[in-house]
Amino acid sequence: MTQKLRIFLACADKRLKLALLMLLDHQPGMDVAGISDQLLNLEAQINASHPDVLVIEWQENLKTIKDQLTNIRGFANPPQIVCMTNNPRDKEEILTAGADYFIIKNVPPDELITILKKIQSKKQGKLDQNQNYSLETSID
Repeated sequence: MTQKLRIFLACADKRLKLALLMLLDHQPGMDVAGISDQLLNLEAQINASHPDVLVIEWQENLKTIKDQLTNIRGFANPPQIVCMTNNPRDKEEILTAGADYFIIKNVPPDELITILKKIQSKKQGKLDQNQNYSLETSID
């Protein structure tokens, strides 16, 4: 039996958050484990909800996000991190800060679903111990 992929959404943009919720609601095997529109207690929320994936809206020049990603990376079982941004030039900074994936906000939603399905496949592979999956560093 396939275990659901637990996803935590962290974004301040209400329209983006609603769109992501609607998108994920229609995806089999995916469950929203938590939602936050503030970064203030994000680490505690991630630690308490134990998501498989953190989808976070990148905010330029915000040192808090970089520090939090570094701290989340230090958790015993850190989630995979998908950062969404408006600016493609943020890619290097986002990946250096600890994100596993980088995606532009205005791309078709299929790109995010592709990333999530790869993470889900990897998770299931770990559970099954039968297959070895690899992940790309990012999707442009």
